[in-house]
Amino acid sequence: MRLLLITALLGALLSPAPAEAQRRPNLVVVMTDDQTLSDLDAMPETRRLVGEAGATFSNAYVSYPLCCPSRATFLTGRYAHNHGVRTNGPPDGGVEALDARHTLPVWLQRAGYDTSHVGKYLNGYGLRGDDDVPPGWSNWHATLDKSTYAMWGYRMNDNGMETTYGSFRDEDPALYQTDILRDKALEVIRAHGPGGDEDPFLLSLNLVAPHGEIVPPASTTQPYLRPAPRHRGRFATLPFLSPAYDELDVSDKPAHVRRLRRLGPQARLRIERDFRARRESLLAVDEAVAALVSELSLTGALADTYVVFTSDNGFLQGEHRIAKGKYFPYDPSAHVPLLIRGPGIAAGTISDELVANVDLAPTLLAASGARADRTLDGRSLLPFARDAGRRSARPLLHEGLVGGDVDRDGDAARAQEQRSRAGVYAAIRTRRYLYVAWRGGGRELYDRNVDPFELVSVHRDPRYAEVRDILSDEVALLARCRDSACRDGLGGLPRPAPLSDFPR
Repeated sequence: MRLLLITALLGALLSPAPAEAQRRPNLVVVMTDDQTLSDLDAMPETRRLVGEAGATFSNAYVSYPLCCPSRATFLTGRYAHNHGVRTNGPPDGGVEALDARHTLPVWLQRAGYDTSHVGKYLNGYGLRGDDDVPPGWSNWHATLDKSTYAMWGYRMNDNGMETTYGSFRDEDPALYQTDILRDKALEVIRAHGPGGDEDPFLLSLNLVAPHGEIVPPASTTQPYLRPAPRHRGRFATLPFLSPAYDELDVSDKPAHVRRLRRLGPQARLRIERDFRARRESLLAVDEAVAALVSELSLTGALADTYVVFTSDNGFLQGEHRIAKGKYFPYDPSAHVPLLIRGPGIAAGTISDELVANVDLAPTLLAASGARADRTLDGRSLLPFARDAGRRSARPLLHEGLVGGDVDRDGDAARAQEQRSRAGVYAAIRTRRYLYVAWRGGGRELYDRNVDPFELVSVHRDPRYAEVRDILSDEVALLARCRDSACRDGLGGLPRPAPLSDFPR
């Protein structure tokens, strides 16, 4: 009996304390705006401190490459046709279209998390006089539209108090938006440091870079995006190189792309200027990520924190003759960086599993142990982050539910004839193929094994007829999927038939 008692006491002494046993990880999400996958080249500290210290997802996409629907997908874990945010503004989209009662911060707050938002929220927030704090957020520092898209002179709702930071024309280095948002995020981490709030926390830091600025009506200048003064000129000679730039033959593209003329020399100069400014604006973001990781380390929280870095969508810069924009399922528009570090993720993990922003909320819920109050369309990425060789057969849905402008080439004399209108589409992406079905009959099919820049659509190629028909049927199902049906795998696709099978 005495031996049993001693054994029990020793077991109690050596077991973790209840607080340790029940400790839940912190969650830090840094989201940029319009950042392409290749833009990550400008962010060595982010790659080192998040990607190389954890997992890099090389095949990460957003389902709907447009700001508001994409951000709503992050918050809900659902495709846009299920969460209802169909575009950036009313009546079909914008902040008003999201039912914020069923979102990630609500679920985490119910599970005992302290939840902080810093930076851009959903499009239109504060624009129409409704700047209340949405449900689920304990700590709120959101930029107010349209000033969100100004690196100086932006307004913020700081926990119910509206504050203006500088003025648009006064480029005070101390008030640069990325730096101010960084500092507010650092305050959140410090508040949960030693002697502070012991609850686990969600920190959502949404930075507007490298999105273009929106110029005040009275302004006579029209900058694309102003980097922090300390970074200007850093990439003054950086060349913009894309094999899809000003695509020579667009006869295989849908009508709204075929109507676009070749890009002129003025467009080339503007695109190169904007490309360099975008990259320079990300240097302050890179510094912000490094500062967050450093502060997590100083407060002793880093080992218990998942850090996620991603973007809401990519950005077209002349590819396929589209001078600028997103919305399309093409790679520059939909392929985004996704880096995750945290407990159980080995440093240097590289996964080429096909993943999407619909998976982010399920991942954070799985990490925290919190539960959603509805079935989600995505799935947790933690198994793939912890096992680089893990694969699934799940395809992804891209959708464009309202339509969008195809931007002209910047030459004012040709503005009217360059303006076109993209329609509604549904697309399915597998590890090899991208198939796009446009409302009205346009079709595209790209074999990315041989055409990674999506230059030659093979939707009319008889060798791909069987693949095309299967993907056509599958995208019709995926475009109206609900819940677990959105996660169904796709059986093996046939290989393209040999050219010799078809008489010339």
